[in-house]
Amino acid sequence: MKLSIVIVNYNTRDPLRRCLESIRQQRGELALEVLVVDNASKDGSADMVRAEFPEFTLIAPAKNLWFTGGNNLGAAQATGDFVFILNPDTVITPGALPTLLGYLDAHPQVSAVTCRMEYPEGGVQNTCSRVPRYLDLLLGYTFLGVVLAPLRDRRRVRMWYDDWARDTTRPVAVIPGSCMLIRREWLFGLFDPALKLYFPEDDLCRRILKAGGAIHFVAEALILHEEHASVKQAQRLASRIYFDDLITFTRKHYGRAAAGLLRALIIPTRAAMDWMQRRRGEKDRF
Repeated sequence: MKLSIVIVNYNTRDPLRRCLESIRQQRGELALEVLVVDNASKDGSADMVRAEFPEFTLIAPAKNLWFTGGNNLGAAQATGDFVFILNPDTVITPGALPTLLGYLDAHPQVSAVTCRMEYPEGGVQNTCSRVPRYLDLLLGYTFLGVVLAPLRDRRRVRMWYDDWARDTTRPVAVIPGSCMLIRREWLFGLFDPALKLYFPEDDLCRRILKAGGAIHFVAEALILHEEHASVKQAQRLASRIYFDDLITFTRKHYGRAAAGLLRALIIPTRAAMDWMQRRRGEKDRF
């Protein structure tokens, strides 16, 4: 098997249908398998996959394993030489799959790739970044970013490749978990399950780079991405998980003391965000 596509879904039946239909239409002669991990959705997603896409594999755990757990489960059952982690709110455009696979075939030194992503209504998504340093986390999530705004902004420009229009193929450090094609030998067990939703791609890409791998952005392939189709259903809960994952990522890579300091300094940020979200009536559970 050449390619395994792993899609983790939670209550995004209609975007998932569009995603799977685009794969069906664009697969061509590719030897591929599609594994849909449905995280105990309540909107009939699993029944839709069974009824409309019987050629694809449905994996239906009895509970929500979140982004990392679902993808790890799917990747563990994948048989392809390449594993494509793909969000359910994406649409594959003509030529994207063979272009990405062809790039990896032509560049054996490259461990993982992503591609250009655009919103369905148009507009390029500024995906990819450098691995965040501890100072970036302090400046990005605490009052220090306000006090040291010029330093924060300079580091943000560098970290997010703000001088690059995502129109050229190039090496990058971190690629998005919404669109991540990886050689099997570089999976490393895929994502750290301690990170539920956020920063797993930063963690994995950091491990790939540390092991001597290379990660590239391929501008010649395009995928449409609605973005945040699942988490916007319960934004307050997603925000809480975001900050929890931030601390977990910091502790893993920068130590307990650094994580403890960051946890204390982000208390005002967390409180202000939660207050604004409650005022807007955003939900704290799926």
